[in-house]
Amino acid sequence: MQWIGARLKKAREGANFSLQDISDRTRISLRFLTAIENDDFAALPGRVYIFGFTKAYARAVGLDEAIPLAALREKMQNAGID
Repeated sequence: MQWIGARLKKAREGANFSLQDISDRTRISLRFLTAIENDDFAALPGRVYIFGFTKAYARAVGLDEAIPLAALREKMQNAGID
């Protein structure tokens, strides 16, 4: 499920937000936001942060947070990560 980061990035760009804008709104570092946009969830500090940061990012760009979170759960299950 490759679309999580791409979908969030597209929503961010559609709302005319820079990555710095999202960082300021969510207080999530640019490094972690970039990792989310690249679907590099291994770069995040742990499962709780993966879900929390993804949820905050979705909320900041006006997406229904349930959609990327469900996709993320599926992606983690398929990868064997619980």
